[in-house]
Amino acid sequence: MALAASGALALGSASCEPVIRRRLLQIDQRRDPRHAAWIWQFSYDGSPHAIAETLAAHRMAAIVKTHDGIDWMATFDHAEGAIAGPAEVAAAARTFEAAGVPFHAWAVVRGVDPLREAEMAAQVLDAGARSLTLDLEEGDGFWEGTRDGARAFGEALRGRHELARIDVSIDPRPWKWFGIPLREFIDFSDGIRPQLYWDLFDDVHHMNAFGLFGLEAPGMSPEFLVEASQRLLSPFDRWIVPIGHGHPPATVQEWLRFVRAAQQHQMPEVGVWRLGVTQPEVLRVLAAYPPGAELPAA
Repeated sequence: MALAASGALALGSASCEPVIRRRLLQIDQRRDPRHAAWIWQFSYDGSPHAIAETLAAHRMAAIVKTHDGIDWMATFDHAEGAIAGPAEVAAAARTFEAAGVPFHAWAVVRGVDPLREAEMAAQVLDAGARSLTLDLEEGDGFWEGTRDGARAFGEALRGRHELARIDVSIDPRPWKWFGIPLREFIDFSDGIRPQLYWDLFDDVHHMNAFGLFGLEAPGMSPEFLVEASQRLLSPFDRWIVPIGHGHPPATVQEWLRFVRAAQQHQMPEVGVWRLGVTQPEVLRVLAAYPPGAELPAA
C-alpha cells in the first residue's frame, strides 16, 4: 500500500525510516500470504500436532498465544507442549513449520513491567516466531500501564528486533481506544489487526455509538466493520489484517462477505478467532478463497 502523507504526519517523521525499511523487507517475504487461525490454549484448541495437521490441510497460518503480561501460557494451559518459555516456543515453531504451516505468535500486553514484557516478546521472536501480535485492549486483564511504559516497551523490543514484524491487535470500537496507548504502539508496529466480531456488536447501542464517530450504517455487518476499520485506521499507514469470529452463529455467507469486503479494501489476508470454536465450514471458506483468490459474485 502507498505511504500516505496523512499517515506519515500522524506518526511523525522520526518513525518513518524504520517503518519503510521493515515494510520493504516484509514485502519481499510475503510471497505466500495465508489466512490465519488464532490459537488460545492447546488445552482447548488442540495439540500442536493436531492443529498443524488441520491448518496444513487448509493452507493456513497459525497465530499461537505465547504469554500474557509477564506469565508464559503454561501458567494457565496445562496441556502437553504448553508454552512455558522460549524452548516451548521453538518446539511449537518446529512442529508447525515442519507441517508447512507458518508459525506466528501473539501475547496480551499489560504494561505493569514493560521491560520484562519486552524481553519476553524478544525471546518469542528469537525462538522462531515469524511475527508477534500484541493484544492491546482496555479493561480487566488487559492494559494497566502508562504511555511512558508503552514507549519504553517499544524502544526495548525494537532495540532487540529492529526489523521483525510486530503487529498490534485492538478492539475496533473507537471509543475503546481512549484507555490505551494506541499511538505509542502503532509507532513501532507494522500492522493493525482489528477484532471485527460483528455478532457481538449487533445492537442499536453500538450503531448509535459508531454514528457518533461519523460511521453511519443501517445495521451491523461484516462489510460495515471492514469499511469502518479502513476509515479509522488507514491514516496510520499500517497493514490492516481484520479478524472475524468463526464460532456460531457466524455463517458461510457472512464469511464470504467478510473476505470479499476485506479484499475490496486492500486487506487480502484475514484471521479467524479462534480455531477451537471455529466451524469447519468457515475453515473451508478460507481454504477455498486464499489471499488474492477471486470470490463468487455477491
